[in-house]
Amino acid sequence: MSYDITPSQEQALLRLLGKVMEVMRDDRPLDPNDPAFGTLESSRYIEPGEAGVHYSFRNSAFPDAKVDLSTWTDPLDYSDDRTRVRAVPASFVLWFRHPPAGISRGQFEQRLDLANYWVGAGGVREEGNDIGHSLPPFTQEHRYRYRANAGEHGRFPVDVELFFLDPPPNDPSGKVWLERITIDRDYPYLTPAMRKKKREEENQKKRQTYGYMNLCTGTPCPETGGWEGWIDSGSTDVMEFARGQIFDAVRSVSLEHGGSCPMVVGRWFWLCSTSEKSGTVWKGIELQG
Repeated sequence: MSYDITPSQEQALLRLLGKVMEVMRDDRPLDPNDPAFGTLESSRYIEPGEAGVHYSFRNSAFPDAKVDLSTWTDPLDYSDDRTRVRAVPASFVLWFRHPPAGISRGQFEQRLDLANYWVGAGGVREEGNDIGHSLPPFTQEHRYRYRANAGEHGRFPVDVELFFLDPPPNDPSGKVWLERITIDRDYPYLTPAMRKKKREEENQKKRQTYGYMNLCTGTPCPETGGWEGWIDSGSTDVMEFARGQIFDAVRSVSLEHGGSCPMVVGRWFWLCSTSEKSGTVWKGIELQG
């Protein structure tokens, strides 16, 4: 069963998709209670130990449609403790139980600022947008895939897919029906091992960058985190400093040997972020978060 979309429904649909693109492409804050999405019906954590939440909405303009938006633990945050990582938008789906007719993909292309190409596996750019029909038994379904243009405030690659249903042979109107719209951020896939490597690379870069700044006792700390103290004979100390805090003196005897000792002027080198401190091993000592 299908029907012709009304002007008010079309406005509600474009307003909804515009809001989704603001969140997905422009990184605007997600407010699940924004009336553009509809009424929030449910929310649930997607996986234990992760920050991602799945939101389901009921939109009065399309009361029988599936309207879902999911967030996920930020893939670009390389912290090992995923419980401390913020959630970021990941995917959106609008699926019509009764597909409307009368709205063209050209309207979506213009209003959502979609490019005339899409990006496949491995980042390969594919020209054109017509993916063709789905495999049997869904041969009536016609798919179109897009990479959204970045726009002035775009921060993340966004992929859009439109699913239309071709009219059945006995339909004299010849109108296509809008079945589904998906909008997804194209995040890189990283395993825990890959995240660990990224963390090590970032820490090495920071250590090198801050090393050129000659950060020593009495100078302000440029970034909150764990720092390693050095004297002429080598590294002897580990401390956590907040951004703007003045670097302290450094132990004259290495912390690994324990006990009190005179404190002397020394240099401080970046070691790790605060979230990484717990579990970091320094000279056989496991640091506490």
